[in-house]
Amino acid sequence: MSANGFDSEANRSGAPGHEDSAFGRLPLLIEEREYGTVSAHTTCFAYSIATWCFLTGGFVAELVGAVQGVVCLLAGNMIGIFITTMALGLGCQRYGIEQMDCCKPAFGQRGVKIPLLFYLINMLGWSGLLLVMFGNGIYNILGALGFEVGNWVVGAGVVLGLALAYLVVTHGVHWLSISNSIITPGLGLLVAFMFYKLISDYGWDAIAAAPPIDPGPVPITNYVIAIELGIANGISWWGGVGFLARNTRTQRNAIYPEILQLGFAGSVACCIGLFSALVVQTNDPTRWMVPLGGVAMGILALTFVALANVTSTAVSIFASGLAMRHVRWFRATPWWQLMLLLAVPCLPFAFWPQELFNFGDAFLAYNGTMYAPISGILFADYFFLRKQRINLRALFESDPSGEYYFHRGFNWIALGSLLLGQFLYIAIYNPASGETHPIAQFAPASVVATLVAALSYGVGMRLFNRRERAAAPAAGGKPRLISPNI
Repeated sequence: MSANGFDSEANRSGAPGHEDSAFGRLPLLIEEREYGTVSAHTTCFAYSIATWCFLTGGFVAELVGAVQGVVCLLAGNMIGIFITTMALGLGCQRYGIEQMDCCKPAFGQRGVKIPLLFYLINMLGWSGLLLVMFGNGIYNILGALGFEVGNWVVGAGVVLGLALAYLVVTHGVHWLSISNSIITPGLGLLVAFMFYKLISDYGWDAIAAAPPIDPGPVPITNYVIAIELGIANGISWWGGVGFLARNTRTQRNAIYPEILQLGFAGSVACCIGLFSALVVQTNDPTRWMVPLGGVAMGILALTFVALANVTSTAVSIFASGLAMRHVRWFRATPWWQLMLLLAVPCLPFAFWPQELFNFGDAFLAYNGTMYAPISGILFADYFFLRKQRINLRALFESDPSGEYYFHRGFNWIALGSLLLGQFLYIAIYNPASGETHPIAQFAPASVVATLVAALSYGVGMRLFNRRERAAAPAAGGKPRLISPNI
C-alpha cells in the first residue's frame, strides 16, 4: 500500500494498469506522467496562446481602449489563474488525480456531479468556439488566396477540426505533448511578429488612441465588465488546470508553468489580441492576421493559429473524457467511443457557427459564475480544513460508510455555498444583461463569489459537519473498497 492509502501494486501490473490511469481515473504514478519542466512550460504556453486569449482580448476591445484594457487583462487574468490554480493544481499533482476526484472531499461522491456538469459545459463550449475559430481561419486563408467561398466553409472547418482533434485524443497525452512541441515555437514567433507589426505599422500612440469597438454608455461600467472578463479568463482555465497538473512530475512544475504561462503569457496574448482588435476594429482573431502581416505572413499566422486551436480542442475533449468516467454508465466505455460521444455536443457549431460564436463574451463571463465559488470552496477545504491531506482510497469508495459520502452522497454545505456564491456573482454582475451593482466598482464579482463561498463553506463545515467518518476495516485489518466507483 502506498503512503496515500492506495494499493498501487494491485492496480499497476503491466500495460493495462497504465491504460486505466492514462485513459481513466486511477491515480497516475510519477513514472506515468508526461510533463517534465520543459514540456510543462511548452504545453501551458501553447495552451494559453492557442485557445481563447486572442478572443478575450477582442471582447475587452469592445468595451475599453488599450491602456485600460492592459490593466484589466494583466491584473484580472493573474487574479483568476491564482484563484483556480492553487488548491486544484496542487491537489491533482500531489495525488495524481483529475479534477473531479479532487472535488469529492468537498462536494461528496454524488454532489461532485454538479461541478462535473459545469466542467463539461465549459470544456465543450470552449471547444466549439475554438473550432469556429479554426473554420474562420480556413475561410480567411482561402479568401487571402483569392478564392470566393461561402460561409459553409466555416462549418466544414468545424467538422475537419473536430476530426483532427479526435485523431489526437485517441492516441493519448503523448501525442498532445508532441504536437505542442512542434506548434509552440511557431506560436511564440507569431506573438512576437504581431507585436512588432503593431508597433512598427501603427505605433503605440495610435494604438492607445484607438476607440473601443462597441462600448456601453457608462465608462465605469465598461471598465468594470472588462476587468471581470479578465478575471473570468483566468478562472476559465479551471477545466485544464487539473488535467495539466495531474500529468506533471513535481509540484513546482504544476504551479509555476500555469502561473507564468497560463497567467502571464496568456495575459500578453490577450493584450496582443486587444491591440489588434482595436486597430482592425473587429473582435474575430482570424480577421487580424492578413491586415497586420500581409498575405504571405497572414496565411502562415492563420495556419499556426488554426493548428493550435485543434490542439487546445484536443486537450479539452481529452480532459472531458476523463471526467466522464465519474458517470457509472461510461466507466467501462472504450476510450474511442467516449471521444465520439463527446464530439456530438460540438456539432451544433458546424451548423450555426457565427450565431454561437457571438455568445462568446457572455459565455466567458458565465465561467466566472460557475468556477469562482467552486474555487473558493476547494481552497478552504484543501488548505484550511484538510491541511493538504486527502484520503486517496476514499475518493473511489461509493459505499455510504466512505469518508467522502456525506449525506446520501451530497455535501449540502458545499452545494449551499456554491449557490450563494453564484447568486452574489449575478447580483453584482449579470452577464446576460450586462447590468452591474455599484459594489462592482470596488470588488469584482468573481472575487466576491470566491471569498464568500470559501468563508461560508469553512464556517459551515466547522459548525455543522459533525459526522463520524470511519470506514470499517476488512478482514485481517487491511482496508478494502466496499463499493468502488472506478
